[in-house]
Amino acid sequence: MPISSDTAQHLLGEMFHIGRALRSALFFTDAGQLPPGGLAVLTTLDASGPCRQVDLAADMRITQSALSRHITELAAAGYIVRRADPSDGRAALVQLTGEGLDLLNRAREVHTRHLQETLDDWSEDDAEQAYLAVRRLRNSLNARSRCASTSENPQVPKERTDV
Repeated sequence: MPISSDTAQHLLGEMFHIGRALRSALFFTDAGQLPPGGLAVLTTLDASGPCRQVDLAADMRITQSALSRHITELAAAGYIVRRADPSDGRAALVQLTGEGLDLLNRAREVHTRHLQETLDDWSEDDAEQAYLAVRRLRNSLNARSRCASTSENPQVPKERTDV
């Protein structure tokens, strides 16, 4: 049986508020000049390895023009590099640099510590149950997104489960 309209609206509201709360509670000051979304690009590149911008944009479910701005800023800061695609000289691959990986690892450490401090009154079981519920929700949203995307654009890659 599908969930009620009220429950769906409550979930949407909470997801919006969780996004805002995450940005403020887990703020990473070492990010310096990173554009908003820059850490998401670095995280995705770390998981996927070197890839074409079109594939990275599809993986992140953002437009190529939005990604292009991030790529330009991240490359200028030395966090990523562009290099020729060995399988197609006309195309370029983007990849994380050592400096980008260092920044990403520092951000992960800070985010982990901040979340542990924030949830210090939660049991491990509470945190595990929240993780499982959030992961299930993300998987459902991604499945819905994939179905919509593939009917409009059959070139959208399959969702990775390791992110």
